[in-house]
Amino acid sequence: MRKYGFALVFAVIALMVVAWATSASAISSPQTFSLLAVSSQDHAMNGFAFQRQPRGGDQFGFTETVYRWAGTKRGARVGRVEGIGTFIAVGANGGSQMTVGQVYLPGGSILAQGFFHFPNGPSKFTLPVVGGTGTYANVRGYVNVRDLLGRGNQGKQNIEFHLLP
Repeated sequence: MRKYGFALVFAVIALMVVAWATSASAISSPQTFSLLAVSSQDHAMNGFAFQRQPRGGDQFGFTETVYRWAGTKRGARVGRVEGIGTFIAVGANGGSQMTVGQVYLPGGSILAQGFFHFPNGPSKFTLPVVGGTGTYANVRGYVNVRDLLGRGNQGKQNIEFHLLP
């Protein structure tokens, strides 16, 4: 009976070690980098296609092309973003939204998800990184997203990643 107890304890410890080892991030040190996201397409969902002021519950899908951040110039294309936005509340001074976005990059992807408040006009917000795949497996951190202003910048955002292993 005692040897079965030892085997059970050993099996539980082995499973805990395997679970811990597989949950570790694939990156070994903190990483910070910026990308340029250019809106490619908004997708109508449930009859909402920005033909009117959004209301709570309205959703839209989005696809963006992602480039290296090269200051005033667009760098090389490195991937894409796909996501869904859900308006929670909208008023005269802006509103709130829940967004889920997956950024596909060479070597893997990064998933960010969260609520943010937006003003009427250009916005700046932060979303938590909740995971990833490949090179970014199990990564954590946050993403700062900032609408770019100025001539020719309509539909462009700076996305700044702060990743932790």
